[in-house]
Amino acid sequence: MSVLALPFGAYGFGIAVAVIAIMLSLSGIAIGLGYALDERRLREFGKNEVYQSVINAALVGSLLLLFASNGIITNLINALSGGISSYSCPQYMDANSALCFSYSYLTGLSGYSINGTGYSSLFTIVSGLIIALVSLGTVLGIIAGLKINLLILSLSFSSILSPVLGQIQYLTAVLSTLGIGIEVQVAIISFVAITAISSILPLGLILRSFYPSRKLGGFLIAVAIGTYVVLPLSYVLNATMVSSYSLANSTDLLTITNSASSIQGQIASTNLQYNQSGAGIFGGITSGLQSLVASINQALSNLNFGLSKLIMQVFILPAFSLIITGISIRELSELFGSEAAFGRFKVLQ
Repeated sequence: MSVLALPFGAYGFGIAVAVIAIMLSLSGIAIGLGYALDERRLREFGKNEVYQSVINAALVGSLLLLFASNGIITNLINALSGGISSYSCPQYMDANSALCFSYSYLTGLSGYSINGTGYSSLFTIVSGLIIALVSLGTVLGIIAGLKINLLILSLSFSSILSPVLGQIQYLTAVLSTLGIGIEVQVAIISFVAITAISSILPLGLILRSFYPSRKLGGFLIAVAIGTYVVLPLSYVLNATMVSSYSLANSTDLLTITNSASSIQGQIASTNLQYNQSGAGIFGGITSGLQSLVASINQALSNLNFGLSKLIMQVFILPAFSLIITGISIRELSELFGSEAAFGRFKVLQ
């Protein structure tokens, strides 16, 4: 049985039931005192608290049925995630297939499949591209630092390779930012998987049982449900939306890696020609490097196109997910008798 097979954590269910029982007792006492002291407001307060305690008891029972390992919500999430397969995640995410898929989609080493088509995780793609670009930049940096002197003639490669090196540095910085964005999302998904149902939900139920903290409790219940259900399902939606086309990042990565190997081979060939031909090698070196730079520029141009799609997956679509989750939390908060205004984010109003 996984950690989240039973909601409310190890003690949350028992504590919630105990608090509800206590509040029922206190409500009964308030009603009795109201009749004894002939205080209508005290009687009404007691009756209202009895109703709220009954509602809380119904919430505990219904949420237990909804979020148990074979509950309605769990089966619904599994059904909505039916088109995805071949994904893996830590054990504490096993109870929620959408959360498990979100983790695999972001950073899973084994990748995932949608409708039979396999994909690499975003972090695998980004880290592979960073390694390839750093390797290529290192090789080009060594070449740019070379200077060939023959009597009164000298040749430096820095002027030819500087534009390419600048572009590689820019792309590496963009990919590093994407990598940070992915890791932040993985941290959020992991936090939701660990705390949403086992900690936040029972805390919300407990706080909702008390009159002063009732609105806060309703808000926490909405947060738990919104982040545990809506947020991961939005990642499933995002992945399904982009699965209709290939990012072609693997092709770009192969092109860049082959370019780096080609550079090393051409350098070795150039050194051999230099030893054999002397000053006549200058024209061959220049033309060879210009041809090589042209091929690298083409590969980097393809990578720029792939980066635009990665930016969409790492930043734009997750922002869409956060908006959907925020709207769901706001609506659920109202359902549970609370409010969620989200400050200046008028789009959620």
